[in-house]
Amino acid sequence: MTFTSLDWIIVIAYLILSVAIGMIGRKYVGSVAHYLVAGRELGVFVGIATLAATEIGTITFMYNAELGYRYGFAPFVVALISGLVMVIIGRTGFVITRFRAMKLMTVPEFFERKYSLGLRLFTGVLVALGGILNMGVFLKIEGEFLTVISGIDAKYLVTVMTIILLLEMLYTVVGGMVSIVITDFLQYVLLSTATILVSIFAVHHAGWHNILAKVTATMGDKGFSPIANPKFGLTFIIWQILLWFSIHTCWQTTAMRMFSTKDPETSKKVMTWTGFIYLGRGMLPMLWGIAALATLGTGNSQDGVPMPVLNGHVLQPIDAMPAMLGSILGPGIKGIVVAGMLAATMSVNSSYLLGWSSVISQDIIMPARQVLRKVPLSSRSQILVNRLANLFVGLFLMFWGLYYTPPGAVYLYLNVTGTIFLAGAFVCVIGGLYWKRANVTGGYLAMFLGAVGVIVPFFFLHWNENVTGFTAFALAAFGLVFGSLLGSPSENIIAESEMP
Repeated sequence: MTFTSLDWIIVIAYLILSVAIGMIGRKYVGSVAHYLVAGRELGVFVGIATLAATEIGTITFMYNAELGYRYGFAPFVVALISGLVMVIIGRTGFVITRFRAMKLMTVPEFFERKYSLGLRLFTGVLVALGGILNMGVFLKIEGEFLTVISGIDAKYLVTVMTIILLLEMLYTVVGGMVSIVITDFLQYVLLSTATILVSIFAVHHAGWHNILAKVTATMGDKGFSPIANPKFGLTFIIWQILLWFSIHTCWQTTAMRMFSTKDPETSKKVMTWTGFIYLGRGMLPMLWGIAALATLGTGNSQDGVPMPVLNGHVLQPIDAMPAMLGSILGPGIKGIVVAGMLAATMSVNSSYLLGWSSVISQDIIMPARQVLRKVPLSSRSQILVNRLANLFVGLFLMFWGLYYTPPGAVYLYLNVTGTIFLAGAFVCVIGGLYWKRANVTGGYLAMFLGAVGVIVPFFFLHWNENVTGFTAFALAAFGLVFGSLLGSPSENIIAESEMP
């Protein structure tokens, strides 16, 4: 399970090429709109590549493979929901065409247009909190993949991931969205190659018959049916549908791609075609995890699932997939796969760094200056503030992300932390766009109850993820309706030209 010289050459060459290409983007940053939304010039094909690369990272492969290892084929429903919801949004233009017509740069910016400056500031705080906590586990999980598959001593995990984070920050800070889009195209090609190679090797090594037999023997019906599996069930499915509608419309990094397209029709095409990619984004890594269960799942059972064992060492379920790949991939192929996974890591992390730093700068710092009646910043000064916010987020992740270990399955932790702001934001966006009665009081209540509906039940009462997520959306909806009926309707300041 060690790297050869050929593998190291491939990986180092990729890192140098990626950073060099990313640095080109700084020449095209002339305004804050270029820095945050690439001048709103993305076409369909580049838009698909950058959106797919942004939301397919090593962390994506790791948590989906862990779901497959722990729960068999039952989690395939997650991939199905995420892809179909994306296609529906793309075909109908639900939310995204109106967002694009409004020429937004961040999701909380909508809250000032429809509700108030204060609600934009409050929403910005919740979006930044939920987003950074969500991203907080990326580095450690991605580092585990690299150390396990390459055979690097785990004591070097912090050093390796710090170097990669600094490289990501380098081109993201100087070139913003322009650099990210340029590098995303290269990274999408590499991660697609790696995905195909891993799928072929994993299924061939484990054997399709052995995969089915292992899931049947270990889990029975609950390994195939999400309804029969007590970890999922109907409540989970409803929560996932709500969650993925909110992610595809209100998740900052996804929304920024829609804001960056040439026009609303282009955003619809990008969303539709990326939806089909999302089916493979979830199902293929889950299959890798199931293959790892079939080959390495020989240890003592934990929660009804045998622990992975390799060369006498007991591993955690999330490390089973990279351990399997490290043992079956040959020289050269392993280097290509790791380079592909690094591509996935860098595309996701750079986009998330820009996404959450843009919220801090545009939706917290800028509104706060307005409240204090400070003189508005120039476009050049706004870019500087964004770069400083980017550095702040990166430094936070460097410490928090490498030391915090999430409880339970990583996918469910990411869902819960994202719901801190997504429940209220999605409800407020739907109400603001499609219900004239929605007002500021309802907006504040929706955002507050949506966040409380996650933080209190999950972190203090220790409810399971399904009930927590479902409760948060229900409370947010109640807050918007109750508050809006209680107060007077807000003045609609969204121009007709912004409502296609």
